[in-house]
Amino acid sequence: ATPGARCADGGFRPTAPNPRSPRMLNRITFDTKWSASHAERAPSMQAPEGVRLGSAHTLQLEVGRAFTIIKLCWDSVALEKLDEASGDGAAAPAELAAVLLQPGLATVCIVSNGMSVVKARVEAHIPRRGNAFQLQAADKSLQKWRQQVLAAILKNVDLDRVKALVLAGPGFAKEDFVRWAGEEAGRRGEEGKTLQRSRSKWLVVHANSAHKHALAEVLSDPATLSRVADTKAAAEVAVLSTFLSLMASQPDRVTYGYAHVVAAMQQGALDKLLLSDNLFRARSVARRRQYVGLVEAARAAGAGV
Repeated sequence: ATPGARCADGGFRPTAPNPRSPRMLNRITFDTKWSASHAERAPSMQAPEGVRLGSAHTLQLEVGRAFTIIKLCWDSVALEKLDEASGDGAAAPAELAAVLLQPGLATVCIVSNGMSVVKARVEAHIPRRGNAFQLQAADKSLQKWRQQVLAAILKNVDLDRVKALVLAGPGFAKEDFVRWAGEEAGRRGEEGKTLQRSRSKWLVVHANSAHKHALAEVLSDPATLSRVADTKAAAEVAVLSTFLSLMASQPDRVTYGYAHVVAAMQQGALDKLLLSDNLFRARSVARRRQYVGLVEAARAAGAGV
């Protein structure tokens, strides 16, 4: 981020423009699954070396790739997100890794700084067990799928630094995988030693599905919360649980919707404000500024955000 003076609407304006002339972009898209932005540049008006005149190019911005962001105005929420992504917290290890399992489907997720990201999805067709031939085919497919799931874990999860590895899902697929992985660790070299060192971090809990939406169920499990009690993700789950409990037992103490929340804040009745990150990623600039203003006003009134 480029430091500068505060804007009239409370953000920050860079004091000096970038010495390079800006590139015009036709479209910017964000892939939430892989946490990558795709910037489609307008057709080139000049023909530098290696670029054909009139050609269009797409640049992918992703985690781990250095780039510079210049905005005419930085608001407080954007600065906080930038600090989380590039400050001291960016170097911190993932708080939690979760593998959601059911026969033929595995979703590997990473939870860090209150954000959950799907790192891998492993799918396979597991034939039904029947005669001897079908039984052999099912066992072969199951073994191959387990190998792929374990490879995805080793590739995407730093088992030496993560606080916990949660394996969750319906039925007994998770228990069977843990048992198989323990046996597989003894047949591998350095990878096997890594698996054995991290075994104390493995936690098996129930979930109704192996899809990402079951992650909320995993994070609210008492066994999971006990492992990550001091993390941002656990704190957010606790606040959400309190909100849902109040809404069920004392609905007059809970309000939602922009207008009603503003009214409660104006009356000094706002204790905690819960907002989805999607509100700050809305395509409408006016809508984003509206909720940035709400966050700043709530903090000024002494409410937690």
